Amino acid sequence: MYPELIQFFGKWGTNTFGRQLQPLKELCEKSNLSIIYETYIGQLFFYCFISLNIFLSYFLYLFLVFWKFSFLSAIASAIILTLTLTFIIATAFYLYPFSRYQQQKESLERNMVFGISYMNIISKSGVPLQNIIYSTSREKGLGEFSEEFERAHKYICFTGKDIVSSLREVANRTPSKRFKDFVEGLIAAILSGSNVNKYLSEETKKEIGNYREKGRKYTSIMSVFADVYIVFLLIAPLCVVSILSIFSLMDSSFMGVEISIITTSIVYLLLPALGIIYLLVLSRFKI
Repeated sequence: MYPELIQFFGKWGTNTFGRQLQPLKELCEKSNLSIIYETYIGQLFFYCFISLNIFLSYFLYLFLVFWKFSFLSAIASAIILTLTLTFIIATAFYLYPFSRYQQQKESLERNMVFGISYMNIISKSGVPLQNIIYSTSREKGLGEFSEEFERAHKYICFTGKDIVSSLREVANRTPSKRFKDFVEGLIAAILSGSNVNKYLSEETKKEIGNYREKGRKYTSIMSVFADVYIVFLLIAPLCVVSILSIFSLMDSSFMGVEISIITTSIVYLLLPALGIIYLLVLSRFKI
């Protein structure tokens, strides 16, 4: 019963909102979801339909029977809350492929320098390209880079495609422009009869250069963050608390507020809040 419902809502959703959902379709394909696009759309509309019925029934019972609202107030409140929660569920479904797409892109570009270097090392030992692809797909420490080559390996082994067609399929679906350019360069080297080992060696040097440049920028940014941490989260709070402590010897309040309350708020509320904000901002910067 469940698969039939998902199929029904998938067909209805794609037929009714096909144009509006076109960006989502492209992202579902490029983010390499484990289910097909129509099934994902079916789940989206099915769970929205279920949430509409469940939440509406629950809130109507809650407002009419439990809280004794008037009929019109109960209807209006139940509809507003139901639509809000259903909209949140639909938004989560809609944004998930975008989030997955961005995570894959970041993982892929972060691991390109290591993945290409790994491929370059193997190629210098005279290993055929198909075996290089297979070995790269087995190195899970390379993150999304290995996942992309695992897809290429599956195209070769399970669908019978040749290496060029498999790599082109991966290049067309990858979320990273940098990785796409690398794969297309590899395809061009294969088709032109060029030395693949030389191409991988040149790409390795280029990626290592980019990685070093990013490392220098990252070090500069981290030094700025270290200065900010020392000044605003260590020295400044210590000076403020010290001044307030000295001031409390003359007067127990400052601008009408007890100094003990001010210092407690700084230590137990302001500093932890600033620390969390600092860590959240810091986590956005990756080499």
